[in-house]
Amino acid sequence: MDRTGDEVDTGALGHPGSRRDLTELSEAARDLDRRIEQHLARLRRDRAGCRDDIPDQRLRPSG
Repeated sequence: MDRTGDEVDTGALGHPGSRRDLTELSEAARDLDRRIEQHLARLRRDRAGCRDDIPDQRLRPSG
């Protein structure tokens, strides 16, 4: 950990990870976040569209 309490990436030899690696990981994480949000938005739209297609069916007592 560094002085602020944040974890520090130390390589196998004890050298800190390169800033370039951290930048690439940050970009990959942002890209993954964006893709997840797009997927969730698509699922929400699909789900909203399904509500219109399925009639309201309530449970009825059998017998």
